Amino acid sequence: MAKSVILLAALISSALASFLEVDYPNVNVSAERNGDAIFEAGAGGSVFLQPGAGGTVYINKTDLKKFIEKVKSLPPIWTKRSQHGSLGTFLSGQYVQVSVEAVDPDGSSIIYSLISGHLPPGTVLNMTTGEISGRAPDIDAEYSFGIRATDIHGKYADGVFSIDIREKDQCLSNPCMNGGTCTDDLGQFNCSCPLRYGGNKCQTVCDVNALGVSNSLKTIPDAQISGHLTFGSNNPWDGRLGSSTGWVGNDSNSWLQVDLGESREVYAVATQGYHSTSYYISSFTVTYSVDGNTFVYATANGSTNLKGSSNYDMIQKEMFDKPIKARFLRFNPVTWHTGGHPGLRVEVYGC
Repeated sequence: MAKSVILLAALISSALASFLEVDYPNVNVSAERNGDAIFEAGAGGSVFLQPGAGGTVYINKTDLKKFIEKVKSLPPIWTKRSQHGSLGTFLSGQYVQVSVEAVDPDGSSIIYSLISGHLPPGTVLNMTTGEISGRAPDIDAEYSFGIRATDIHGKYADGVFSIDIREKDQCLSNPCMNGGTCTDDLGQFNCSCPLRYGGNKCQTVCDVNALGVSNSLKTIPDAQISGHLTFGSNNPWDGRLGSSTGWVGNDSNSWLQVDLGESREVYAVATQGYHSTSYYISSFTVTYSVDGNTFVYATANGSTNLKGSSNYDMIQKEMFDKPIKARFLRFNPVTWHTGGHPGLRVEVYGC
């Protein structure tokens, strides 16, 4: 029996080579050039093209099964829990975690994408879950945006949503100290400080706040301390309050200059003499500048002559009559120990 079937298949294959070809396990049906391959059932009958498990039916290289699935498939549907409109209102700094949701009637997975508008800065859309998350920015704004839900067949549904952000009043906690006035700003606050106080919260008492010239602080680098007509081999940056030596000038034309790096409110200066008892200044002047070119005199007790240290070790502090705005300060010797040279060590106070 098996031999008869094989023989029959061979005879058919040989007789109708251009129409039916059996090449186990494949069976190919074809027509001559410009001909037609016709599958025709009897009256009232049907023609079925039914692939086996894991098989497919192709027409002109198109997977017929997938084509039919795509034609019959329905677009995604937004669920009630993600209705079009506002997804919520959040305060600046609050963590945002909301979701949009669509379902595919055919049960396939959904991909979410932003197609218009903008999410609040600092938040992102998870394309797989539809979750929008992140930290709310510090600004009053309503963010409207469009999101597209797409299924595996490329069918989609669009939704328009919004998130409201309310700016936080940064002054609610009364951050300004010592009578400072708070002004709210985006993501921060600004304090307007009364006289004598500074810092971002008016927490600093300016006339006792050393700006870092002294040897114990050294926040002002050596490169920002210079001298003119220096006597001997000492360095200008040795002129730091509390240093083991000091700076010595040649005469009244000499000066020691401190560059604060930026304009500051300066309230006072302090001086010591040089380490030797022969080198100290009895009086001096301070000239100051914001640009390093034009210098003016500062005053203390109504005079441009400020009192210096009476010996090399004592610290003499002089308060200006009013705060000065300065980046550069020059200490100019006026009188000093007889028979010596003007020597000093300095610190500057301010905010």
